[in-house]
Amino acid sequence: MSEKENENHETDIDMSDEGLDSEEAIEIIPENPDERNFAKECQRSKDLFDRLQRLQAEFDNYRKLMEMRFSEATKFASEGILLKMLDVYDNLLRALQIDFRKDTKGAEAGIRAIRQQMDKILADEGVRPIKSVGLPFDPYYQHSAGTRNDPKVPDGVVAEEYQSGYMLREKVLRPAIVCVNRHEAPDNDATESKSEKTHKDSEV
Repeated sequence: MSEKENENHETDIDMSDEGLDSEEAIEIIPENPDERNFAKECQRSKDLFDRLQRLQAEFDNYRKLMEMRFSEATKFASEGILLKMLDVYDNLLRALQIDFRKDTKGAEAGIRAIRQQMDKILADEGVRPIKSVGLPFDPYYQHSAGTRNDPKVPDGVVAEEYQSGYMLREKVLRPAIVCVNRHEAPDNDATESKSEKTHKDSEV
């Protein structure tokens, strides 16, 4: 091989080596997987926190709205019943304008009409009277204001009602005030004397 050919061969080898060095220089180093996962988790946490803040703000607004509506409902809850009571009051005023001495029947009819109107209002609101007389005394529905001893009436039964009681749906709105029948308890001394006398008679 001539010197010129050797020089060309060496030049080719040098260029080939330079090409390898160039490729190694521009090679992209891959990203660290741990760092990439950490960045994703940070972004995910930030998104979740932002969403939580939005939900908290929406819930606070909803709570304030419900509190305002509840306050208004409580404030005007009695409006409907008051309007009905005003009608009863108007009818009562009209009844009082009747001369009871001259128009007894008209006055009685007016009072009965007011009574019926009140009964309807109470029924519409879920109010009903508590039945007491003739039933066993129940302290949940009645309050005892006295007792009597009537042998014809069973012991512990309500004999008389002083004031009516009322239920509001399933709740006691006002307990009835009643008189309870109580049979007299036997006299212990008399019972013992009778027992002793019976015992002596048996011995004789």
